[in-house]
Amino acid sequence: MEDLNYIKIGERIKIRRKELKLTQEKLSELIDVSPSYVSGIERGCSICSLSTITKIAQTLDVSLDYLIFGMRLENSNMIFDEILKTIPEKNHALYFSLCQNIANSLKKS
Repeated sequence: MEDLNYIKIGERIKIRRKELKLTQEKLSELIDVSPSYVSGIERGCSICSLSTITKIAQTLDVSLDYLIFGMRLENSNMIFDEILKTIPEKNHALYFSLCQNIANSLKKS
């Protein structure tokens, strides 16, 4: 598993915050942290707790998958394609089967 890219996470937070026309100060109020902490998170200099990143995701109305990994429905095919390229062709059918089984399990939850 690769390390988390805190700079990318911060960039996604900043982009979404600006889309919502929120200042760092307003976001910091909404998630109950200091504006300088939000600035540090957005620059990738501060590592936030799971609790804080969850509050950020809820406040910005995005998923944790998006903030942490950049996954959105719009780019999920590209991400799955990139994964598929790393798997030997003889295992592609297994990959598809596993994805389908996981999807079926999640539908039931």
